[in-house]
Amino acid sequence: MKYPNTTLAAVTPDSDKDTIMVRVTRIWEAINKRNGAIIHTNVILLDEKENHMVAIIRNNQKQIYLPLLKEGEVYTISNFKVVPGPKQYKSVDSEYSINFFFKTKIEKGRDFAAIPMYKFELQPFTAVKTLVGNPTMLIDVVGMVRSYCNLERRNNGAQKMDLVLTDQRAENVLVTLWEDRATQFLDLLPPSKDGPLFVVITGLLAKKFSDSASLSSTDATRCYLNIDYAPITDLQNDMSATSNGKLAGLHPPTIEQFVTSTGDGVQELPISSILQTVIPPGTQVVRCICRAKILGILDGTGWYYNCCPTCARALGDLNGKFYCIGCDEEMPSLAQRFRIVVQVEDPTGSTTVTLFNKEAEQLVGVPLQKILADQAEHAQLTDIPSVVRNIIGKLCAFQIKITPYNIIQGCEEYTVTRVSEVGGDVNQATIVPNSVDTRSPIQDRVKRQKVI
Repeated sequence: MKYPNTTLAAVTPDSDKDTIMVRVTRIWEAINKRNGAIIHTNVILLDEKENHMVAIIRNNQKQIYLPLLKEGEVYTISNFKVVPGPKQYKSVDSEYSINFFFKTKIEKGRDFAAIPMYKFELQPFTAVKTLVGNPTMLIDVVGMVRSYCNLERRNNGAQKMDLVLTDQRAENVLVTLWEDRATQFLDLLPPSKDGPLFVVITGLLAKKFSDSASLSSTDATRCYLNIDYAPITDLQNDMSATSNGKLAGLHPPTIEQFVTSTGDGVQELPISSILQTVIPPGTQVVRCICRAKILGILDGTGWYYNCCPTCARALGDLNGKFYCIGCDEEMPSLAQRFRIVVQVEDPTGSTTVTLFNKEAEQLVGVPLQKILADQAEHAQLTDIPSVVRNIIGKLCAFQIKITPYNIIQGCEEYTVTRVSEVGGDVNQATIVPNSVDTRSPIQDRVKRQKVI
């Protein structure tokens, strides 16, 4: 007996004899982050009523069913189990999911326009902050790409890239794509980069980023650039309306060394300009990028410090006990963090910058605790291990922050907030000079006195 087609909204656990006609919109493997093992394979099914549901294919079924399924194609699927769906990290907002079993039949169907090509669980950018720490639903977003950076390699060897999306309300959101999700985005970029890029990015998690929230990729993440999809068309129309009604008036994305959550690029300055930078009134910090070569490590300051395990401030000594000024209490235990002060140089001059934990480990490539465990028993803080000294000679892009302390006190020891190794020769690096000289006579005198 042949059963009539049932919509996904009508299927229930009460029967395993239903037949559905659906389009496969996405297929991906769920990976165990601890050991890299494949947990199962997810397949999202979409019907003509725009209902969608995830089908889960277990590892022992992969050879049977995965060869029969291809993204974008339409299939008639019959005899399957309807079971309670996942409670966390859901890709679709559905109570149920589908399991295949030995009676399941999959047949290629005739493609017709009644079944859409895409459906996503889109969230507005304004909702991202409220979803931090909430693993119930993965997040899909749509936006225009405002800026993106090249691939970065983190201290654990993983590759990542950041991009900033903007919407019709001029709201921005920072998205971090990891590993093959990053390379997939880069592979999708059109050869001609002279027009705006609109993208849907799926399967994201909201995370805390400084004082705001950002999105980070998962196994379920996929990028769709400039696809024929109503929310993208609506976004294009809304944004072109603010650009004299022309889509051509919208700008293509910029490529930055580092991107920020606002989408604004950070200015790249030569060292000679950094040394003369003046902080504008009403501003506490100036951030810039310095492309320079590491000449050496200042041995006298050591290469790590003992810190509070709660707030990471350096610990002091109070009557023979560790004391944290930030927490205002004695510490029964302590932690260690990298603090490497390096001399850097570009064609215009040299200065010193400080690499703290995350940025230092990114360049060193080995966790601090492993280095300490491998050291000789009576090694001194000033005995800098060879694995740390290996950073000497590297050409890097440093994002640094310049504070009033650096300027007023004449302290040329700038804190590095981001770092990335770059190829090429420092003598051929692009140097962007200061466009405005805002130094005051008093600050000039402070600078000259320090040099004398």
